[in-house]
Amino acid sequence: MTFGDLVQKLYTHCGNGVTQPNFIRTMLSKITSEQEDSIFEKDDTDLRKIFSGTRKLPKKSASYILTHLDKGKFDTYIYDLLSEDALTELCNEFEPFVGNASITDITAKISDLFVSILKSITAKTEMAETKVHTVELSNFVIERELTEIVKTLTSLPPSKRRINLTYEPYNVDKKILPANFSLMDEIKKDVVENYVFIEDLFKNASHTDTSFFDQFASEVKYVCDNMILQPHSQEEVFYAMVKWLKDRVSCKSDIACRKIISFFVQNCEVFHAFTE
Repeated sequence: MTFGDLVQKLYTHCGNGVTQPNFIRTMLSKITSEQEDSIFEKDDTDLRKIFSGTRKLPKKSASYILTHLDKGKFDTYIYDLLSEDALTELCNEFEPFVGNASITDITAKISDLFVSILKSITAKTEMAETKVHTVELSNFVIERELTEIVKTLTSLPPSKRRINLTYEPYNVDKKILPANFSLMDEIKKDVVENYVFIEDLFKNASHTDTSFFDQFASEVKYVCDNMILQPHSQEEVFYAMVKWLKDRVSCKSDIACRKIISFFVQNCEVFHAFTE
């Protein structure tokens, strides 16, 4: 249940003819010890939207109400407005949300429900903020690991290349067989998230050694071609290449190495396009 759902149900029984915005103002002023939050100063238009649920109760206001809420006043506010018959109707209407209740404890149970709604509003926002921070931190770590991989690759002595790479960048859908849909989704996700960053890393590395990218891409293709000659599935080949890169650069991050290999699957002749 949302804040809007709660005030709508209470308004049906406790509104006593006042407007919806005034009902919210009156209820909140009656049940809180202080009224210094912006929710008490909002105009009728904003409060109608909060009442209808088209606009959520702001986290800051939910936190303020929660901090200054007097549950005893909340119980009394509802109880004093309603007759026994109205309290019985309230028991029936709120039963799906508070369970069985009597006219003596329904106001206390609604008070507890109100508190849980306020806590949910503040908790969801905090979780969202934490998730954003975690994603940003994760991206920072991945990009640092990707940078280290390319840096390590540039410091390795070039070995003899047996195959000259020809660039034929096909869409991933053309390279990964439809049966390997989970691998296709994983590579596409890597490409969307980090392709431009990895491309810039290789471009920057090639400023000092113009042959670096072609040489390493050729080596990746050579390794892939040799693995494909074995009776392995595309998924087995892909993860074998991830392991090969990990060993090549002494990297501990499976994810970063996987993203590098995904880049070459998309960008270069790694996994040949299949004939439909």
